[in-house]
Amino acid sequence: MYLKTIVVKVLILIWVLVGCNNSLDRSAVDSIELTAQTTIPSSVNGLEDSPTKNAVLIQPNSSSTVAVSPDGNFVVAVNSDSDSITLIDAFTFNIVAEIAVGDNPKTIAITPDSRNALVTNYDSSTLSVIDLEYAKQIDQYNVGHMPYGVVTNGIYGFVTEFGDNSVSIIQWDTGRLVTRIKVDSFPSGIALSQNSEKLLVTHLFSGAITVIDVLTRTIIGKVSTGSETNITQFIAIDHKGEKAYIPQTRSNSMNMARQFDTTVFPIVNVLDLDQMQLVIKKRITLDTADKPVNMPFSVALSPEKHILYVANAGSNDVSVIDLGTNRGLANIKVGSNPRGIAIVPDESILFANNVLDGTLSVIDTKKLTVTNTIKITNIPLNPTLLTGKKLFNSALSPALTNDNWISCATCHFDGMMDSRTWLGFPDGPRNTPALFDVAQTMPMHWSGDFDELQDIELTIQKIQFGKGLIGHTSYDSLGESHAGISKELDALASYLASLVSPNSPYKSEKEIIALGQSVFEELNCQTCHTPPLYTDNKLHDVGTGDDNKEKNSHGRNTSFDTPSLYGIWMTAPYFHDGSANNLEEVFQTGLIHNISPEIENAELKALIDFIMSLPINE
Repeated sequence: MYLKTIVVKVLILIWVLVGCNNSLDRSAVDSIELTAQTTIPSSVNGLEDSPTKNAVLIQPNSSSTVAVSPDGNFVVAVNSDSDSITLIDAFTFNIVAEIAVGDNPKTIAITPDSRNALVTNYDSSTLSVIDLEYAKQIDQYNVGHMPYGVVTNGIYGFVTEFGDNSVSIIQWDTGRLVTRIKVDSFPSGIALSQNSEKLLVTHLFSGAITVIDVLTRTIIGKVSTGSETNITQFIAIDHKGEKAYIPQTRSNSMNMARQFDTTVFPIVNVLDLDQMQLVIKKRITLDTADKPVNMPFSVALSPEKHILYVANAGSNDVSVIDLGTNRGLANIKVGSNPRGIAIVPDESILFANNVLDGTLSVIDTKKLTVTNTIKITNIPLNPTLLTGKKLFNSALSPALTNDNWISCATCHFDGMMDSRTWLGFPDGPRNTPALFDVAQTMPMHWSGDFDELQDIELTIQKIQFGKGLIGHTSYDSLGESHAGISKELDALASYLASLVSPNSPYKSEKEIIALGQSVFEELNCQTCHTPPLYTDNKLHDVGTGDDNKEKNSHGRNTSFDTPSLYGIWMTAPYFHDGSANNLEEVFQTGLIHNISPEIENAELKALIDFIMSLPINE
């Protein structure tokens, strides 16, 4: 066996040196890989479908919108709005192919042998399998609701299922589900440690990290990065397996004296993987290490240079951080909304995926400059909608915010909420609502003080501390219409109008849903939560307000806008002040919603199941 192992290693070395030389016989490569896999230690013997059995020895890898193949030959980038990925030659920067996948692809992972890629399709709840040699999709498997992150050890794909609060282990060449592991809410980013031993899973809004043992498929730990951390959708493990780096945004929601630079903070948190705890002293505060940036989204590590590269999605730049001193070496401007960054094996080149430009920035790591910009897709959105989406995600212009600090997406990432109640808002404590179906459920805000989408101008000025897209503050939000005054403001309103509620993953039995709907109607819930959008678009006093805290200037006091029940499965906590952590607490609160004493437990459960199932996927 020892001699066999040496021979195999020599053959693998020859294969790596040859790279993608087409003269190398394909069957010979298959034989080399199969033999190499059999030399892995037998500590996993007896586990027929263990995710580590026969796995190729690999370096740590993370889910991202852009990835470089392990052999360094290809770059693959996700095009979410185009429902495609683009395959690029990493040496010539030529486009090899743009390949159609599922709806709204989120992230990509490349197998250790550089032959295949796996792509999560968020809106179609599928996993695409791509043959990189032939540049085509060869399979698309159904997975859980809203798949977000994906990594692979070459045998299995590990997928975070955002809507189902789970992580699936899938045999990617057959689509067979090996197991599904339940985790906490909204799993998003995922990283696989060296030799496939552990999975680190991020949770988008809570900042928590779940640690999964791949061999036993069990949760072996949870780490908090702070209850105030948000947009936690990426994690990278260093090549020694000692630390993990997590780009995040800290939300100072308890701040009663808000200023632009005391509301949110761009950071990269660091985990000690041996101790499984946050290393606060190693935290990188990007506004001081580099410059004010918005929404740090993805990182790439350079072990040789001991440098961390951070793609900042809201400020359209890359921070270059010396990990020895935690100080910035450079700030590199790239394209619109860079949501991914990847480095080639020899660390000479970085690629940043500018998802709202449809481009890939090529960065020379020695010069720390962009040396090329590759057009990788034509985004199929109409120009007005695309402009609005860029504005929503941007903190680049003084019109939108002061000093690159806050974007709309900071609190409403992809139109969602941040799961926080802000105490220092002008009207009083305010739980951040999701923006789904906002055009059909006017007025906006808990106090109903915005009667058109263009009133978002006041949010830009008063919450984001921008100069505004119109520029004056003398108008009443309930007064004359401001549509048509600013093309950019109209474009932003157009994007807001495009946001729709995702289908609910809750799948109770039809009889239970029918019972819940019957209880809903018997209690006259539809009086205020009127179908089809389950709102009457009016304000009501439901006994949750406090006259001492409500400060709105339109005489609404403790009356609040009726929220739509669409998408309520993902928008906890509830009420204007976030005082109910779940629907069970909703039905024990206030004057109107406190119905628990009136109905049986089975009826209450059915009612909650019905509400959580909205909108129902027909």
